[in-house]
Amino acid sequence: MYWLSWMLGAAILVAVVLAALHVAEGRELFDVAGRAKPWWLVLAVCLQGATYLAQGEVFRRVPRAAGYRLPLAAAYELSLAKLFIDQALPSAGIGSTVVVAKALERRAVPRAVVAASMVINIASYHAAYVVCLGIALALATARGEAHVPVIVVSVLFVGFSLAVTTGLLFLSGRDVDRVAVTLRRFPALRNALVFLKDADPHLTRRALLLVEAAAWQTVIFLLDAATMWVLIQSLGTTASPGAVFASFMFASVFRTVGIVPGGIGTFEATSVWTLKRLGVSVPVGLAATLLFRGLSF
Repeated sequence: MYWLSWMLGAAILVAVVLAALHVAEGRELFDVAGRAKPWWLVLAVCLQGATYLAQGEVFRRVPRAAGYRLPLAAAYELSLAKLFIDQALPSAGIGSTVVVAKALERRAVPRAVVAASMVINIASYHAAYVVCLGIALALATARGEAHVPVIVVSVLFVGFSLAVTTGLLFLSGRDVDRVAVTLRRFPALRNALVFLKDADPHLTRRALLLVEAAAWQTVIFLLDAATMWVLIQSLGTTASPGAVFASFMFASVFRTVGIVPGGIGTFEATSVWTLKRLGVSVPVGLAATLLFRGLSF
């Protein structure tokens, strides 16, 4: 089943590239790529490397609050593992959560603390998503580029994210056995509820932990958007940082809601289209997007 989703994503990506080449001459695309400035690319690599440090800090928040030390190097390794699984397997983040949880348990972190850490990680991610997406919508609206499809998908995703954040924080540490029984036909959801039951509510409902984790998640979004902006600069084009941030957030939404691993194809299509609407030419937008995907993968 996974290979089918990969093939679908690859087909969409090829279609996006061919469509972009149809709009802009292929030679123009190669000319743009040939103008890439190496030092800007080095900066882009450094920005991407920093995203794993930020994610690692999210993983370290809860264990530290509970009196357990997670070394920075170990947190960085967990961040790399999480990214790989999230992009390789379309499991809505469940697969990577399981891997990270087991890794923390192997480090003798109690299950209640591990479960609380995963709750804070997911809740803070969605909370940061809501904040960043709201800013992106405001920036696009101010430029007159907030189109109906983007607004509809963004608003629906904001509602979903708010529901996920609220549900996680409310259910963590509570007796959910009755609900779990009704979900016996859906093992993944049932196991997730049982995991929520084990979370330490004193940690998951500590507002400061959630705020700190959400701040680090926001830093990740900013670093990713900054990477895209730097890549556009490396191709000899100047773009508004706000416009690039809005474009990146909209592309991220379509990547997240897509059924293909890592949103292959859907991210590229949305990124190129929104960048074009915000003043970046198709060749530059496509080249920067493909470079970003290469770095992030």
